[in-house]
Amino acid sequence: MAILHGETPDKVPFLPYDNLIPRGKLERDLRNKEMGFCVRCGTYWSEQPNVKVETSMKGNIVTTTYKTPVGEISTSAKTHLGRGVDSQQLHGMIRTEEDYDAVIYMIDDTVFHSKYEEYFNAVRDLGCDGIVRGSGLEPPYYESIWPYWPDIAGWVVAQYKHKHEFHKLLKALERRTEKLLPIIIDSPAEFISFGGVSGHYGPYQYEKYDLPFYQKYIPILKAKGKICSAHAHSSDLKFLKHLIGQTGLDVIEAFTPPPIGNLSVSEAREAWGEDVVIWVNFPETIFWSGPEETREYVCKLLRSDAPGDRLVIGMTEMGTLGIKDERSEDVFTLGMHALVDAINTYGRYPIKP
Repeated sequence: MAILHGETPDKVPFLPYDNLIPRGKLERDLRNKEMGFCVRCGTYWSEQPNVKVETSMKGNIVTTTYKTPVGEISTSAKTHLGRGVDSQQLHGMIRTEEDYDAVIYMIDDTVFHSKYEEYFNAVRDLGCDGIVRGSGLEPPYYESIWPYWPDIAGWVVAQYKHKHEFHKLLKALERRTEKLLPIIIDSPAEFISFGGVSGHYGPYQYEKYDLPFYQKYIPILKAKGKICSAHAHSSDLKFLKHLIGQTGLDVIEAFTPPPIGNLSVSEAREAWGEDVVIWVNFPETIFWSGPEETREYVCKLLRSDAPGDRLVIGMTEMGTLGIKDERSEDVFTLGMHALVDAINTYGRYPIKP
């Protein structure tokens, strides 16, 4: 894709996640208007050869028990919850201080294997109708929340009640990252995921934990030709914008502008420079204002990042998963067409401010 390679595009592309657009008439009509897809594809699988796993189910509650040589831990989840979010974790692996040893054993016991064939299949199936993004790395602190705790509160409390054990957990996650790194480097995927900004913690933690990780690994991956993308879906990016600009990331994806997020595209561009690709998660709430308002919003959004050679518009969070009835289906259908039509009208390169 021209924009990811720093080349001049024909226009700003519209590339929602493929699972957020239902197959059928709406999809066909939008693809005929040059909509593409971003397909996410794993490039590795993992095993823990010395861990025994047992699963039981009672009603829609699934309990998974992990038996290690140093102890047992378990997770529990409520399943069959409906479209989009099929399950919800009820408790994570760590509930007491004694659970850390088994969790760290599992992390250290992890063995990674490549599955590059799935990537080649995805690229072949998609053809020229979009882009396939492969697996990447995640900062240990960012990664430590799930599946070890069921909620943010438990994760935060653990950092103060179990400081030593939590530090050991982060070290174990970094050791696991080092084992995964060669598979990511050798992966045929050029465009890869690389952590994100969830909004679960602020600038202090981001600078202390995440920023050094990015600054260590991104140069390694860039030297191997990788394009690194962070899933920054937090609605509170304003307070992290200066730190995100120091990461060296190529793409800031899932970026949600106002009225949902608190950072505009123009503010982000000023903070991150001309080379970073801003991949917008289009705020679907705009659709409820009607097609005309949607077109006007898109026009202003595009002009705010003129000439448009480092801008992608997509849908990375809900897309059409919020459609529950005929009324919302009508609103989204009109809104999606207005969005794509506006990109085709106002998004041709070079965009005029």
